[in-house]
Amino acid sequence: MARKNDVIDVETSVVDVQGKTLFDRVCDYLTEKDWSFSAYADKGYVSFGLRLRDGSVRVVVDATEGAGWSRVLVYCIYSTFVPEQRRQAVSEAIARINFATIFGNFEMDLKDGEVRVRSVLEGDGFVGEPIIDRAVRKSLDLADQYQAALLAIAFGSVSPENILEIAERAEGATLQ
Repeated sequence: MARKNDVIDVETSVVDVQGKTLFDRVCDYLTEKDWSFSAYADKGYVSFGLRLRDGSVRVVVDATEGAGWSRVLVYCIYSTFVPEQRRQAVSEAIARINFATIFGNFEMDLKDGEVRVRSVLEGDGFVGEPIIDRAVRKSLDLADQYQAALLAIAFGSVSPENILEIAERAEGATLQ
């Protein structure tokens, strides 16, 4: 019995050997969540706004890949800027939050009072939807948990020593 060999014309075959980029996977993730976003493929990031429990944030997701590694960097940026006279108190509160936080951190630009949450997940292998989801969700969770407490310090008479207790308030509780 003769063996038949199929010959494929390589010139006309379409073969996707690289798959989707990390940036494309981030866009797919956000599309699947039905979140509107702006994509900046040339710079490797997406940006969108979300309303949280106590205010809104602008979210920036930066997707970077290199030879053998991938990184998802997420920023949740508060829309309110801390007044100059309250930046020291908010800086102390941020230090207390960061000391108690395992994943992600807060940072404040001392020049203009912009406060943001930053989370980074990096891997040596494939970074798929579970990792993208973890980075985005953890950033949003942190931003949501501490937003009202930081605003109370920035614009009220709340002491930074109480930031962790204030942030643990029950669902529906107010800071007044």
